[in-house]
Amino acid sequence: MEPRRTEVSTAQRARLRTGTREELPGEALSPHLLGSEDNAYLSRPSCGKLSGVQTQTVARPFEIRAIHTREELEAALALRHEVFCVEQGVPQTEERDGRDYDAVHLIAVDRDRLVGTCRLVFVGATVQFSRLCVAVDARRRGIATALLAAADAETRARGANRLVLHAQTYARSLYESAGYLARGREFTEAGIRHVAMEKVL
Repeated sequence: MEPRRTEVSTAQRARLRTGTREELPGEALSPHLLGSEDNAYLSRPSCGKLSGVQTQTVARPFEIRAIHTREELEAALALRHEVFCVEQGVPQTEERDGRDYDAVHLIAVDRDRLVGTCRLVFVGATVQFSRLCVAVDARRRGIATALLAAADAETRARGANRLVLHAQTYARSLYESAGYLARGREFTEAGIRHVAMEKVL
């Protein structure tokens, strides 16, 4: 059964249009080590302004930017739940790992609706890239690729130069096309086959 569409509420639409927002707390560095337990889940099948980076305007009608408000974060978490927990069967306890308030979240917005998201956790010069997902009815439009490019720009803007992730193996070619290289053997995480990958900018 196809998962429900995850939409931004009416109040969120108004905030997106007017720029009114409840600011998120300041970003803190994650105390966790990288590359050991985080996931880079991607919806299956799939093919704001960033700090120091201008909003990406694409010919297709979607915008890639950083999350600004608690309401936008809640919408991103709701989309992740629909894709990872409902569609893919990832346990909620693994999808919500306690790092979301230590992270930079990027989103894709299409006509005031949040249709994609990913997460960056910064530790020194390395970034743990994870939680990449796209709404089921917004796939195959280049949104995942645009989020990957925005993650590179945000990483550079914040002075980091290496990204690491755990990619679902079916999506390995997506990450390879974005410049990631596999490291090590495949493994199972949350019941899904993964491979560790990294990219040096």
